[in-house]
Amino acid sequence: MRPAALIGFAAAALLLGALVVGYFVAIPTLSASPLLDANLARALTAPLGQRLADLAVAFSVVLALATPRWIASRAGTTIALVLTAAALTHRLLLVPHLDRLWARVDVVAARPVDLLAEAQRWSDHQQWLLLAMCVLVLALFGLASRRTV
Repeated sequence: MRPAALIGFAAAALLLGALVVGYFVAIPTLSASPLLDANLARALTAPLGQRLADLAVAFSVVLALATPRWIASRAGTTIALVLTAAALTHRLLLVPHLDRLWARVDVVAARPVDLLAEAQRWSDHQQWLLLAMCVLVLALFGLASRRTV
């Protein structure tokens, strides 16, 4: 196996693992824990979300650098660059905005209602962005597994 393919597969697998296991398993599990109230769970998951966003940026940059030598299609390079832009947007814009919104909300008392609704709306946007990033990684896997005729 070529080194670029090994690096590309490893970066894509780690990125997909960070997104799926971190954002779709670990954070919801901590938030739903009966041992923690909602405010404490939100405070504990915020640093985890920031570290996962940092990992997503790092793995997507490595993936964007490895993709041109790994996948012979220009579509693969384009997908990797879009994935890097999405990861940077998530880390630099969305995560700090969500942290500011959730810091001003009391989740247990559900007050203030307008800020809670806005924070929930932006959290839904985050989930859709993360899902789109997972689809892009899977598209890269699909392009990498395609055989040239």
